[in-house]
Amino acid sequence: MSLLELSRINLNLLVCLQVLLETRSVTLTAERLNLSQSAVSKMLARLRELCSDPLFTRTAHGLLPTERALIMQEQLHPLLEGLWDIVQPHTFQPAECQRHFHIALPESITQNFFQQSLNQILTQAPGVKLNIKNFARSDMAQLTNGQMDILVLPDDLDCGQDRIAGLHSSALHPNTLVCLVRNNHPCLKEPWNLQTWLNLRHVGMEDLISNSSIVDQTLHKLQLKREIVVAVNDFHSATGVCENSELALVCTRPWADYASRHYDVTILPVPITLPQVSYEVYWHQRHHQDPAHQWLRSFICRPALYP
Repeated sequence: MSLLELSRINLNLLVCLQVLLETRSVTLTAERLNLSQSAVSKMLARLRELCSDPLFTRTAHGLLPTERALIMQEQLHPLLEGLWDIVQPHTFQPAECQRHFHIALPESITQNFFQQSLNQILTQAPGVKLNIKNFARSDMAQLTNGQMDILVLPDDLDCGQDRIAGLHSSALHPNTLVCLVRNNHPCLKEPWNLQTWLNLRHVGMEDLISNSSIVDQTLHKLQLKREIVVAVNDFHSATGVCENSELALVCTRPWADYASRHYDVTILPVPITLPQVSYEVYWHQRHHQDPAHQWLRSFICRPALYP
C-alpha cells in the first residue's frame, strides 16, 4: 500500500460511490448527499479515472454497476463502517479492558488505595493488570516517556514537574503534618513545645532531604533547623526506626493514623505552623482523553484516599 497514492483519494469519492451503488441514480445520490447533480457527475468521473473502470453504464432503469463496481461494493460498506467507528468517541467498557497500567504512589497513601480502590478496580475490570510501586524521582521521566501511567506526588516534592511540557495534574485533598515518636518516649514526660521538638533528633525521607521538605523550608524561614540523623526511602522503614529509637518522624495525618494502629508510636502535633501538604496526581497528555485512563484516574483522584 502506497500512503502517498492513498492520500490523493478524497474520502468523499468513496461515500459518493457507496450511495451511487445503493440508489443507482445520480439524481437520488445528489439529493441524499445534498449536492448538485453536476457535482455528483464530476465525482463519478473522478472515480472512473481512479479505478480505470466505467463503474456504471446508463440504462432505462438507472445506473447498472459493472463487475468491478460490484466487487468494490462488497468491500466498500465495511470499510466506511470501520472508518466511522474509528472517528467515533470510544465507549469504555471496564469488563472488556485488558490494559496493563503502571502507577506510582507515595507510601503514605498506598494503604488507603489498597483498602478503598483496588478491589473495585479489579472487580469492574477483571482483565486489567496493575503494577503499583512506591514513587521514586525517576518516575517523572518514565511518565514523560510512556513507561508510567499515573504518578502521585506530595506537592512539596520537586521532581521537575513544573518544567516538563505535556503534563496534566489534579490537586487533591490537603493533609496536616504531625509528629510521631515511640510510645514511652522520654519527651512525652516533658512539656510538648517547639524547643522540645527541636531538641529531638529526626528520621527523614531520603527524597525529601535531597530537596528540602516543607518542614525544613519553614524552619529555614524562621532561622531554625532540626537534626535529621537517619534517612530512609519509605514510610514503613521510617516508622520502624521511630518505633525502635528516640528519633521523631514528621508525616501526614493519614499515615500517622495508620502507623498508630500497626506500630507502637504516639501522634503529637508539630509545634510550629506548617502549610498543609497536598497530593498531586500527574498524567501525560497522551492519556488525557483516553477513556480507560480517565476511568482509572477516577479511582486515584477520589478524595477518600487523602483524608
